[in-house]
Amino acid sequence: MMRLPLRSSVVVGSALVVLGCATGGSMMSTPDAINARQALMKEQGKAMQSIGGKVKAGQIQAVAADAEKLVETSKKIPNLFPQGSLDPTMSRAKPEIWQKWSEFEGNAKRLEAKATQLAATARTGNADATRAAVGDLGKTTCGACHNAFRGPEIKK
Repeated sequence: MMRLPLRSSVVVGSALVVLGCATGGSMMSTPDAINARQALMKEQGKAMQSIGGKVKAGQIQAVAADAEKLVETSKKIPNLFPQGSLDPTMSRAKPEIWQKWSEFEGNAKRLEAKATQLAATARTGNADATRAAVGDLGKTTCGACHNAFRGPEIKK
């Protein structure tokens, strides 16, 4: 058996941890996946609120930073929904996510594309175009995915 030096072992071990996270956290427990995706969705909600506030305040170019946050977080969405990570007491995720995985994944990719477009539009300073891009993003990404794949409020 070949023995790796300690430094190589640490690098290999670290790579395996990163790989596990990058591949959807197949090692991630259902509660961990739910907590991670809820935190990400809250982050996205804050970015959307900030975008709305900046548009209302006429800070059009400042919208770009929040749109970039949506681009960044959208890439993480599919990995936070490992197969079967359902718990109706913790999460509003519907089983349809895994039954229609390509559609679900397409929604995350659409969010990335629309948020990229919003960032570029905001950078131009064109208020009307930015408002239109914000409305389109909310309707065609957040709303579309939530309508199809998120269940009703959990009553506690």
